[in-house]
Amino acid sequence: MRHTLVPHSPAPLQTTASALSRAATILWLGGALLAIAAPAASHATVPCGTLIGDAVDAEWIGLPTQGAQLTSAQPVAASDKTPAYCKVMGRILPVDPAAEAIQFQVNLPDPWNGKALHFGGGGFDGVLRTGTDNVPHAWPGSLSPLQRGYTTFGSDSGHTNASKTDARFAANDETFRNFTGEALKKVRDVAQQLMLRQYGRAPSLTYFAGGSTGGREAMSVAQRYPRDYQGVIANYPALEFVGLMLRTSAFAQALYGRGGFPDWGKLNHLNNRVIAACDAQDGLADGLINNVQACRFDPSVLRCPYNVDLGDICLTDAQLRTVRALSDDMPLSFVLSNGLQAAPAFGILSGANFAGPVDVGTLPKLLDPPVLGLNGYIASMHSGYLKYAITRQPDYPPLEFDPVSAGPWRARVQAVSALHDATSIDLVEFVKGGGKILMMHGTSDTIVPMSHSVNYVTRLRQALGDNAVRDFLRFYTVAGMGHGEGRYTMVWKSLDMLEDWVERGQAPTHPETRNVLSLLGQGRPLCEYPTFPRYSGGDRNKAASFICSHP
Repeated sequence: MRHTLVPHSPAPLQTTASALSRAATILWLGGALLAIAAPAASHATVPCGTLIGDAVDAEWIGLPTQGAQLTSAQPVAASDKTPAYCKVMGRILPVDPAAEAIQFQVNLPDPWNGKALHFGGGGFDGVLRTGTDNVPHAWPGSLSPLQRGYTTFGSDSGHTNASKTDARFAANDETFRNFTGEALKKVRDVAQQLMLRQYGRAPSLTYFAGGSTGGREAMSVAQRYPRDYQGVIANYPALEFVGLMLRTSAFAQALYGRGGFPDWGKLNHLNNRVIAACDAQDGLADGLINNVQACRFDPSVLRCPYNVDLGDICLTDAQLRTVRALSDDMPLSFVLSNGLQAAPAFGILSGANFAGPVDVGTLPKLLDPPVLGLNGYIASMHSGYLKYAITRQPDYPPLEFDPVSAGPWRARVQAVSALHDATSIDLVEFVKGGGKILMMHGTSDTIVPMSHSVNYVTRLRQALGDNAVRDFLRFYTVAGMGHGEGRYTMVWKSLDMLEDWVERGQAPTHPETRNVLSLLGQGRPLCEYPTFPRYSGGDRNKAASFICSHP
């Protein structure tokens, strides 16, 4: 038997498919008050299996769709620390029949703590986020959101990827819009209706957690759908994605230009020289450059004499151009979304090591299509993005694109930036609703440079003032942390911190992080940018041996 979910209250929407009636608005207000006054724990009001075949009508989804279908509803028994839950799978149908459906999963625990957590994706997405795991970089042994009693959910963002760098989905307008942010709203609204159906009330709080693309998605929901979320965890967020692709375009042209490809030995040598020059500026020579702002390494000191390649100990002029294509300022001749007019720089001269199959690959030629391992990850993504998201020409030669002016594609680049980038500093509605943001970025990230987060927070502080920003956002940098890994692969108590801040009014004070690669339990304080951990004496593996110091 097919049921249509008629909610106790429609979700607060920024955009609606049809105008809500006066009666429905009154119903929402009553439901919202009940949700606030409801007890912390609720139990399911209907059996899990009865959800099979249900549908969520398009009118309850805040952006245009053909509604949602529930394809399965499977009860999962309690195990270890995880409560019993109803695993609901489904798809949100597109308006354009040529677009793909959004695949989603919602996990409805019994008992329910009255809260929800939305999981973000990664890369070009295209992989279903089940919501059954922990938040990124969770402290070892900490309970996952589902184990804590959260309703959790995630999606594939509206397409299935054949590979990590396959961008063919972007050729369809609706599918591309879903990927750049619309799927987030659609999936959240469907999850809201399922909670209303299962528990008889909406969640009192909804959080978002993700890294990289998921970090961009976290910031995107705070900017675009501010009434739907009360807190976000944004790890190394790819905020300026279009700027990143323009920077990568310049990098790829230098890397695959004549003689521009430095092998891993050269890049390792460069990285070692950078660390040797800057490591001790934080008071301790430990292989981690905490004080990245004081690091001023000039790669020209490694120039090969007479431009003759002498192996790993030096860089030719062409190879130096490749390094500078990552590190130097890159102003654009046009403006991206929210007034940005430069492409973000990488920290190759402050600790980021590009020696490896993920970073530059092994082949001094960009294949078509690229092959990961032979070609680096960001250059491979850039190739597909130019073909399908920008030019819409599958045979377009990516190394011929002009990243500074965008040539005849300027208007398209600007339009895509407005869709894809999460660079708006208008967070008034989010903050008014009590929203809080925890942002973290590694200083050695070779996929999404730390400059993304630094640029964003700097713009916020310039507009609002440091103290006003600290009321709702904390931005931490982690030395030696790459794109989720690195010399210092960190864990932190991000969800605990967010819960304390949003639910108990306890702002983060002296948080710590730990390196999971260290057998000695290496720890460091989490310092708000621009401060950094400076060694003050004692056990070098203890966070208490460091203080957060200004450059």
